[in-house]
Amino acid sequence: MAKVIMESWRYGLQVVSLTKLQYEKLGLSLLESKTNADMLLEDQIIILEIEDKNVAREFLEEADRFGVNCRLLS
Repeated sequence: MAKVIMESWRYGLQVVSLTKLQYEKLGLSLLESKTNADMLLEDQIIILEIEDKNVAREFLEEADRFGVNCRLLS
């Protein structure tokens, strides 16, 4: 299992894309995905536990592209 830590966001954060990424890649509900994005905007740290390390790496790369400052713990 790997953990992705979403620590902060950069100017231009693509909130809708981040929400969609969590929903599609991680299988989270739309409500949970949107809540995570909103919490990140409020400067809260989000920790996502992901079973597959490859999925975690892919998520990390895409989230970074969307404007999330995040890191991977494996």
